[in-house]
Amino acid sequence: MIEIVLPRLNQLVPSLESTFQKLVEEQGELSEAILRWIEEQGTPGAREALHHVAGELLDVAQTCISMTFVLEDIAPDVRLDTMIDEHLAKLIRKGYVQQMQEVDDVYITVTADGYRSLRLPRLVIPGVTLDSTVLNISVAIGRFAQWIGKFRGASGEECVRTEEQVLRGCGLNLLHIAQCCFTMLYILEETFVMDITSLLHAHVEKLKLRGYVK
Repeated sequence: MIEIVLPRLNQLVPSLESTFQKLVEEQGELSEAILRWIEEQGTPGAREALHHVAGELLDVAQTCISMTFVLEDIAPDVRLDTMIDEHLAKLIRKGYVQQMQEVDDVYITVTADGYRSLRLPRLVIPGVTLDSTVLNISVAIGRFAQWIGKFRGASGEECVRTEEQVLRGCGLNLLHIAQCCFTMLYILEETFVMDITSLLHAHVEKLKLRGYVK
């Protein structure tokens, strides 16, 4: 199983609203990368195009993981480990996790450098494709928008949820989006023998170059 290690962007301070905007941006770039890969099918450029797709999946996941750090800062009672437990319980109920041992392998750590080490299980969902992955991400982004807007009464709606419930709902949606990305990366590694570890290294170096993380 791939070990996806993503850094906290400690030179940035994302908010729920800016995270939503960034997710919409990254989703568009992911869709564009997939369209390019489809166009390159059967050509020498197909492999490079697929690597670009994997890079965009990492960018989407990065946006989600970064905000989970901030959620814990905003509300100490909104714990990522608790949300992970709920996320995994949902996967088990739906039969997406093949073995209980895979659940036991899930872990979250934070290094001295501020890196979140997060491993999520490979899901067993028949017929998963890049297209279905993007659709699932789109649905989750829409739900995320509900949590930060409608459920907070942003347009004058009655607030029926507490702020802690809103933050927890946001966190679960972010985990769902990250799970979609991780699962697709597992599939790309297995199906196309892609070196995801090298892509992860290049991803982190790009973040450092842009000054997002030390």
